[in-house]
Amino acid sequence: MSAPETWTIDQLRAYVQRQWEDEAPAVMEQIGRWLARGDGAAVYENHDLGHPQVGMPKIVSYGSGDAQLETDEPPSQLPDIGGLIGWRFALVATFRNAS
Repeated sequence: MSAPETWTIDQLRAYVQRQWEDEAPAVMEQIGRWLARGDGAAVYENHDLGHPQVGMPKIVSYGSGDAQLETDEPPSQLPDIGGLIGWRFALVATFRNAS
């Protein structure tokens, strides 16, 4: 597995558009709320080759006490949060507004 990338906002938008198509505006609106409060967005993908949903994306917030991941940097594997079993999901990219 390769190291996670740090994306620009344009890379994040393009990824969200590819993955969520018609729902992309709503996904970007949610991410925008995270960014407005100073959090980052961590992009994870299911890398379990034996799983029927291999490649499935998850984007979560990180960075503050209000974020899904209350850490300064997201872990390489998605923790179990919100009833989701996260070990299948590997960190592929992050985005955070410049301070």
